[in-house]
This record gives sequence, structure tokens and C-alpha cells, in this order.
Amino acid sequence: MSGSFVVFTWICIGAGAIRNDDEKPTPHLRPSNALFDQSGSPKPAWLEEGWNFSSSTPICGHVTNFEFEGLKLHCENYLKKIRDVFEVPTPQEILETNHIDLSAAEEGTGRSGAKMLFSKDKKFIIKTMSARDLGAFIKVVEKYTAHLVSHASESAMMRYYAILEDEGGGFWLIANNWLPVKFPVVWDLKGSMVGRKNGDTESDQKDQDWLNQNKALALPPDQRAVALQTLESDSLLLSRANLIDYSLIVGLLVYQLDACNGPNQPSCIAPVCHPDGGCGEAAYTLGDYFTEVKDFYCTESSLKERQLGHTCMGGFTSSLKVYFQCFGIIDLLKPFDVKSRAEYTVKAGWGRKISAQPADSYAERFFQFMYEKVFPETLSRSTAPLVLSHETCRNWGSKVHSEGPNVLMITLVALGVGLLGGGAFAWWYFRSRKASSPPTVGGDSLHAYQPDTYHAYNPQVGPNGAWAYGSGATAVPGTYGADYGSAYGGAYPTQGMQGMQGAAGSGATGGY
Repeated sequence: MSGSFVVFTWICIGAGAIRNDDEKPTPHLRPSNALFDQSGSPKPAWLEEGWNFSSSTPICGHVTNFEFEGLKLHCENYLKKIRDVFEVPTPQEILETNHIDLSAAEEGTGRSGAKMLFSKDKKFIIKTMSARDLGAFIKVVEKYTAHLVSHASESAMMRYYAILEDEGGGFWLIANNWLPVKFPVVWDLKGSMVGRKNGDTESDQKDQDWLNQNKALALPPDQRAVALQTLESDSLLLSRANLIDYSLIVGLLVYQLDACNGPNQPSCIAPVCHPDGGCGEAAYTLGDYFTEVKDFYCTESSLKERQLGHTCMGGFTSSLKVYFQCFGIIDLLKPFDVKSRAEYTVKAGWGRKISAQPADSYAERFFQFMYEKVFPETLSRSTAPLVLSHETCRNWGSKVHSEGPNVLMITLVALGVGLLGGGAFAWWYFRSRKASSPPTVGGDSLHAYQPDTYHAYNPQVGPNGAWAYGSGATAVPGTYGADYGSAYGGAYPTQGMQGMQGAAGSGATGGY
């Protein structure tokens, strides 16, 4: 192996420290490893570089057995503090109440190939941890725990509640689920543009999909400021821990409400109001996921108590649009190590917006994308908090929506019924008129019909089978040849009108 090749290799590896100066740095975010590396006491053995763990070695220096399918708990001296702050049940309670079967876990859609499953109440996610995940976690667990506990009310980082070891030596993580309700589409956003597109029709979408569809989250100005400060603080910690490739997972529902309670507007049944835009009607369902908003905020008829910590947030714009959005930072445990540095070098990461970047560059790009593209200031200006009342909870989505295609359908049905009814009436009218019209005289069958005045119907049989129809009194029988005859008696009691004689000869003449 030549010396020039060795020099070239070191140059390639060292190129990982080069920053992309073409990207605009965020002025408030200046990650540094100095603060993270400062410590007032020697590091434990499990924080030293090169430390290797095995199934017989306690992670974080502590292991606990508990009675659930032979599982062991690691890092309880740290993670129990997080559970206590957020009032989360014990790992055993989580597994038992949700009937968790680890063997039923399925591989996720991410590149890591981790297996995962969700609790039945949608509050927790349980997923496998690789050796790389564990190696990264044990180096940051102390600072991570302190950060979550001290920023419990606002941190958007995924909350690690427990690390389990199964009987086969595999490790599992119990964490919170940032998407506790159903969304038709879930976005995974990093701020990277290379290979970050799945297509508008997919349920899992990425950064380029987000930009192509002009998506945005709508938070009131004060909530937007808190969210951005939180993302800045969280990404700063991750940068100092030399972690990259984390994402902001986002679920978003947007609904346009009809105006109500204003001049010439209907009264609200389930009002949602904006201080500058009036009120919108939330009583009419607007799609399959519309009641998910109610399920998050309300019980059957009243408001739920707000939980501690960052959670889903609602916004209501002056144009009467409801924005319901859940988001949080996930996939925290990928370090910018030799493997990531090699990817950065081979893919020329210093000149392209690939996912793999040095930790400080990754944090800056991540925060900049959130600031400009995910939480735009222009939308925030017209957004107020989404405030639901007990009345709104009771009636949210309780009625069938009456606008759009439904109105057209109702109109068409009413028009069809009207046309059918009109046609039936016209048919009856002309049929009845025809039945009451005088017969036409002429042709071989000659008719003379004198309507009777007294509306009496008194047929009599004349000689040789002849018929006489009288009106009011006995009519004079008419003559119909030798064998057949009939006469219609007119209005006069003594004389029916006699028809003209037929020309067929005797016995075949017909007269009315």
C-alpha cells in the first residue's frame, strides 16, 4: 500500500469537517461540543470511547429484572426520572395493559430496518435498538435526561421511557408516540433535498413532497416562537452529542369551516371563533379524519385535561381554516461516526444537501428548514389558538355536511321528483279531459251522444235485444236493425237521440 494512498485516505476522512458555506447559517444556532464535553467528574466506564456492551453487561451501569416474559430493564437510574416527570406508567404496566407481544413487531419504513409496534392506546411506540443506537445512547443519556427533565414543558425530542433486553439478548426501546391520532399522510422532514421525495400519492412523504405541495404548520405567533426556540434548543443538544439524521415527524389536518353567527349567516351549532375572522361551524363532518381533532381535545361531551409537555397543537386562521398538527423529533441516535463520515465523503456531502452532514451543519440546516418552510411567519400572523368549548365538543362533526356535492345532489333529486310529478299530473289531466270530451261523428260508426242533465244511468232492454240508456226517466228504445239495436237516451225523459241508419241493409243497420 503506497504512502500516497494513505495520505489520500486521511484527506478524505478529514473532509468530513468541511462545512457547506453556501447554506445560510441561522444566527441563533451555534452548536459547539465544548459545553457537552465539560464535566465536573470523571466519565463512567460505559461513557468511554471504545466501550463494548453485551447482554451480560449492564447498560448505563444498572440493570433490573422484572416479571414480564423474562425481560430486563436498563438505565432505570435515568429513565425512571423521565417517566416520573411525565407521569408515565411503569414499563410492566405499559406492556401488560396494552397486551404487547414483541414477537408481533413489524419492520418499519425507515432505512434502519428496526422492528416496531404501537400500543393500543397509541401513546407509546416500542422498537428495536441496534448496537449503534445503544452505543450512541449511553454516551448522551446523562445530558439527554437532564435536558428532558429541565425542559419538560416544551422539549420536542422523543422521550425514552425504558430500555428492555429480551431473553435472546435483543434490546427494545419504549418511547412516546408523537402521532397519537390517525393522519392520512405523515411527513418525515430533515431539511435535506437529496433523495427526499416519495410522491404525492404516498402516505409517507418527505421534504421535497412538503415543498411541492406548499404545506405549512399554522401556529399563533407566541406558540410559533416557543416551538422554534424548542427546536433550536433540542437540535443544539443533539449537535453537541455529535448526533445527526434526526427528523421532525409531522401529521397535519386542515379543514375549511363555513361562516356562522354573522350577518345573513346561520347560527353556530359547534362554533370555532377567531378574534378577527368571525366564527366557523364545526358541527358538520368534513371527512374521515375530522373527528380525530375532537378525539384529541374532548371526551364524549367535555374537554380533556391538558397533559404536561409538548403535544399536538391547533391553529385557527382568519380565513376560518382549522389546522391540527402533531410533530416531534424522532430517530435521535445516529452519530456522525466513521460510517457517516465515509458516506459524507463518498457522496460529496460538502457540496450537496445529503442527509449525512457533520453534526453542527446538520443542526443548522435542520433548524433553518423548520424556521422558513415548516413554521412560516406569514401564516402565523393570521393564526389564533384553536379554542374548543364544551358545546363545541358535544357537537363537533355530529351532523352530515350540507354544502358542496350534497347540495347539488339534493337539488337534482328535488328537480327529478318535480319533473316526474309534473309529468304524472299532465298525463292524468289530459287523460281525464279526453275521457270527458264529446265523441267525433263520422266514419262507418256514427255516434251521437247527448250528455244527460240528471246524471242518472238507467239502461233498459228493448225488443229483440235492443238497448236503451235513459237519463232520469224511461227512454225510448233506439233501433238497431232487426235483431240488434241500442239507443242512448238523451237529457229528455221521453226521447233518446236516434242515430242515423246504417247502410248495410236489414238486420245489419246500426243506429245510435
